[in-house]
Amino acid sequence: MKIILLSFSDHLGGASMAAYSIFKSMKKKNSFFLTAYSKFKDTHEIFNIFDKIYINILRMIEKIIIILLNKKKNHQSLNIFDTNIYKKIKRIKPDIINLHWINRSMISLKELNKISSKVIVSLHDMWFLNPTEHYSETKKYRHNFLDNYCWREKKKFIYKKNTFFIAHNKWMQDQFTKTFPKLKNKIYLSKYYPINCKLFKPRNKTLLRKKFKLPENKIIILYSAQDINDKRKGYIYYKKVLNRLSKNKKLFFLSLGNSNLKIDNYKNYRHYDYLPNKKSAELYSLSDIYLCTSLIDNLPLTILEALSSGNLVVSFDNGGASEILKQTGYIFKKKELQKLINFLNNIKDSQIKKKSILSRKFSLKNFNQLNTRKYYSRIFSQIEKQQI
Repeated sequence: MKIILLSFSDHLGGASMAAYSIFKSMKKKNSFFLTAYSKFKDTHEIFNIFDKIYINILRMIEKIIIILLNKKKNHQSLNIFDTNIYKKIKRIKPDIINLHWINRSMISLKELNKISSKVIVSLHDMWFLNPTEHYSETKKYRHNFLDNYCWREKKKFIYKKNTFFIAHNKWMQDQFTKTFPKLKNKIYLSKYYPINCKLFKPRNKTLLRKKFKLPENKIIILYSAQDINDKRKGYIYYKKVLNRLSKNKKLFFLSLGNSNLKIDNYKNYRHYDYLPNKKSAELYSLSDIYLCTSLIDNLPLTILEALSSGNLVVSFDNGGASEILKQTGYIFKKKELQKLINFLNNIKDSQIKKKSILSRKFSLKNFNQLNTRKYYSRIFSQIEKQQI
């Protein structure tokens, strides 16, 4: 069985990193990871330099169209321009194509509909459940011709007999079956994402805090997002927590992520724009609490990494992570912000220690490559046997 994993990147963003970790867990001789932007030696760039220039131009055109016609503030992708990637894939003659995050004009919806191989879509966000949005808290769309076109082409692909889906948590599975109730037999569940538990692990906090010149005797609360500017990631709520607790002398706050926002200057707060993977892992290890204020999310890798590092995770009830945190952390609704603030204000070391041990045990059991290999191998075998 020849399998192609297709993703825009193998390292840019949580979905790309999740896709690569899934690929690593599979360890199949006939598996190939094809991407537009490659970092790792075992993945392959499917586009040459001229192709990349072309798809970047297409992406710019897409952005202009979205601004002129849709005027929606949330993140969108259209995938309306052909890139001829379909012909390149066809030459490989795969038995199964496993799609991951394929936006930024990597492949068009029409090209997806031309694929004759069996296709398994790993759902990393809600793009396949909406006309153009990657996430949507409401099903009330403005049905302009662009929405209608994208949704029509997308549904053609979704309802094809050779198209199947994988969700990595029950929440995403439920979102799919609510949107496509007739296709509930075409979505499979693979719990959860594999992460590097040897990299994200508990370490000596005292030594790491000395290394980063951070206070050794305070409770450190970490917030992290690849793009803090993304309103969906809820940095504004993290700032509200920081504002309210800035005078609490036993707490210290950290944030990590790219941002062009004005970062406030507090005595008990430090921000890092970017850290290499090893150093960011150390930042998790030296922290006590990980705070996730995302408004809606599939299954943030940052939460899995925090749990693996032995952090107590406190999060909004925002999607896929909630089913994990019911066992390992604490969940608050967005409207319960004051309740969350009070909880952090009165947090005890004993609570942190108890949850830290539980978080690490849960991670080692559930976020390993063996689990993912087992789930994906079973799903691929079942789908390969199906007659279409």
